[in-house]
Amino acid sequence: MTGTATPHDPQYRYPIPRTSPHEPPCEYAKLRTEQPVCPIALPTGHPAWLITRYEDVKTVLSDHRFSREALFREGAPRAQLVEPDSNSVISMDPPRHTTIRNLINRTFTPRRSEKLRPTINRVVTDLLDAMEVAPKPVDLNAALARPMALRIICELLGIPIEDHPKFGSWCDHFMSLTKYTAEEIIRSNQEMRAYFGRLIDIKREEPGEDLLTQLVQAMDEEEKITREELISTGVMLLIAGHDTTVTVTGGGAIMLMTHPDQMALIKEDPTRLNPAIEEIIRMVTPGDGTFIRITLEDVELSGTTIPAGSAVIAPISSANRDAEVFQDPDTMDILREDNKHIGFAHGTHFCVGSALARAELQIGLGMLFERFPGLRLAVPAEELRWRSTAALGGYEEIPVTW
Repeated sequence: MTGTATPHDPQYRYPIPRTSPHEPPCEYAKLRTEQPVCPIALPTGHPAWLITRYEDVKTVLSDHRFSREALFREGAPRAQLVEPDSNSVISMDPPRHTTIRNLINRTFTPRRSEKLRPTINRVVTDLLDAMEVAPKPVDLNAALARPMALRIICELLGIPIEDHPKFGSWCDHFMSLTKYTAEEIIRSNQEMRAYFGRLIDIKREEPGEDLLTQLVQAMDEEEKITREELISTGVMLLIAGHDTTVTVTGGGAIMLMTHPDQMALIKEDPTRLNPAIEEIIRMVTPGDGTFIRITLEDVELSGTTIPAGSAVIAPISSANRDAEVFQDPDTMDILREDNKHIGFAHGTHFCVGSALARAELQIGLGMLFERFPGLRLAVPAEELRWRSTAALGGYEEIPVTW
């Protein structure tokens, strides 16, 4: 029977703690069966609805009735201490989103990502050379995942290499749920935006072949994007192209180290690396792979009507473990057929950098295990610490040896 509900006295608070650092909260499986539309409290204390089934999550991600722009209405619930950036493409709905997204798509193409493969190879080779002579155990995040992701996205955007060290702290603050105060987050955001403002001026005077230069030219010549929107786009591409890749690279390495049977399949046939990467993307989701949305009208999902003006959380990590879609969803199977994962989201906000992310994962993890075939965790997997205060999660450290 369909009914309209109100999210009072929520049983859970988002993010729900993980029982195991390398698995989504075990409560998701129970909720998919028993309460697929569940009241929950956001980190700010605001009420929301948690959506856990694959088809329902796809609906939230693609249906115009679930809005990102409505987050900026007075009194709207929020997941973070500070107001989101209204000029960021991830905070927009069509048609505004469509205009900005088309500009990004025109410059951030799969072909450009393919052309970056030699650069990715060079960066990974340099990092693995340094890792090989470093004292063991080595933190895989610090040795490979983080510098690889940062160098590649900075190369794409045209950020000078000497400026790379500035971004680690800025990204950490930007994606914080509760780790920093609102004042600290705002100050860090202002510093990062000021940097991109200066960089835009430099690109105008000294244009290059990078993506940021092309967006600056689109701003000046076509007037389809404002300066504030361009700054926000630079920030978004840096964050999305950095933090997400760090999480999936580290998590993917852990999956392969802890599943020797799957690693053996890849060694037996190296062409299996690409489907292995797709299985890793299905199972390792940055954070929960979601941003909150606001319902513009009453919407029914799985027999429950969510009232207009409600905040909704739709975790991709839960959708990608739905037993109605994936056989043995909690089992890593690199030979899985028809892998319908939505690891890069779905609908309007499908990840613009999916081709680049795939290239980085294929090259980074492929070269890592080719160079270090005996790579293993230096601590039990259960001792790894998950960044529960960060919107995109990830591991604090991944100590490895060989």
